[in-house]
Amino acid sequence: MAVLNIHVLAKDQLEAQGIRWVIESHITGVKLTAWESKEAFMDSLQLDTPDLVILDMDGWPQGDESFGEFLQKNKFRWLGISSERMFQTAYRGLRFRAEDVLFRPFSPGELIKRIQQIRFEIRNQERRSPAGQPVQLSEHAIDYSDFFLADHVHPNAVAMVAFLTPHANTLPLVYEALNRYPFTERNQIFALSDFILYVQETRKETLLKEELHTFLARWKERTGEPLAIVINSNSASGSLKDSYKQTKRLTEEIFFEGYDIILADHEQDEWRHLDPFLTPLEQREWIEMLEKGDSKAVREWVEHEFLTYARPYPDPEMVRIRLTSVLAQIRRYMKSYQIQTAEWENAYHEVFQYIVRKPVVYQIVQELIAFTTRMLMHSHEHIPEGPRSLVEKVKSMIESNYWDAQWNLSACAEALRMNKSTLSRRFAAESGQSFRETLHQVRMREAKRMLQETDLPLDEIARLTGYTHQTYFNAKFRQLEGRTPTAFRSG
Repeated sequence: MAVLNIHVLAKDQLEAQGIRWVIESHITGVKLTAWESKEAFMDSLQLDTPDLVILDMDGWPQGDESFGEFLQKNKFRWLGISSERMFQTAYRGLRFRAEDVLFRPFSPGELIKRIQQIRFEIRNQERRSPAGQPVQLSEHAIDYSDFFLADHVHPNAVAMVAFLTPHANTLPLVYEALNRYPFTERNQIFALSDFILYVQETRKETLLKEELHTFLARWKERTGEPLAIVINSNSASGSLKDSYKQTKRLTEEIFFEGYDIILADHEQDEWRHLDPFLTPLEQREWIEMLEKGDSKAVREWVEHEFLTYARPYPDPEMVRIRLTSVLAQIRRYMKSYQIQTAEWENAYHEVFQYIVRKPVVYQIVQELIAFTTRMLMHSHEHIPEGPRSLVEKVKSMIESNYWDAQWNLSACAEALRMNKSTLSRRFAAESGQSFRETLHQVRMREAKRMLQETDLPLDEIARLTGYTHQTYFNAKFRQLEGRTPTAFRSG
């Protein structure tokens, strides 16, 4: 590949010019074309096919997946850019096979590093022997297309071995080390975006495993870098494409198993079902732990929930969504106690990035616990001296109980040891609106968040925001927001 052909669909012309300057001032051998619309970009493909597309994801409407399907169907490598630090943005990137998603503001170094890695991967896919032909495995050639396009069945049993590291920039070192290592059997090595794939015929499976153990020991001795090796030798029948899919599926278990291990194949289970969202009871449990500042209870809850998985494992993406559901409870607590300085906002977004990107659940859990503990210590050290105003107390209780359809003015008055009529009159006079209006506003705020950030059905959103009947929820939403929940979700 002499020239890396990059097409850019940026937020605006100014951002496109900035991206052009950064790339062309740091990387040679690049042809860069900027487009003002998806339509112009798609029309250009009849004449010019890019190696990489840099895409502003904020101009991609929620609910419109046609462009993502277009990118996936044509197997374009693409790099997303977004200002929306939400799981839905990251999940869309994962779903449609983005190389990565960079959240604004990102440094020029981040962009250049990712492009250089993509160039490395493309060059390795073009690797050929001196004669210009693919390296041979026995007398039968295997090519990249066998993993993704063809249904080629290899005549002999084939072992596929994936080598994974938590740091993408370490993969080139793994690739070089594998090419230098004196494996006994003839093999082929493929550089992929997520891992390095080693393929050989399995006439001596025991010997292969011994050699892999030795390779791992030498790697740790020389580099000290984490490495996981996943062996899939259950490929005596079926196509190479199916074997590759099985291998890739096995690599996802590193999320639970961690690194510095050799994970041999076993009977593969389907992902077990996991509800990714907290139940109303779990939400209340979190509210109570946070209100009490009980760091020990938080740690025990999180570790029991996320560090006790056993086979069959749940889908790692469902676990990540469940972790963001926990983070949403912490977010509400931060808003209630006005923990919203730039420092804490940055810390919160760092935890979000951990949840979306970190390859091992143990690392995510430790970061989440550390952040929550620091935040609770901060909030309880800075609670204002003296009693809070009545309005502050009531609003805090509304934030903690809005999801409960049975909770109302009477319950609030009882908790505050006040007469219901007195509470209603004083709250309205001091806040400028009634208790019921405030309660509905909080419920509508959370309903709008769920409509934008989740695919939950309307009856479930109504239940989670304290409405027993969806019909009443729909009517109240339309009264306060001027449109139906369905119209709001569709944008």
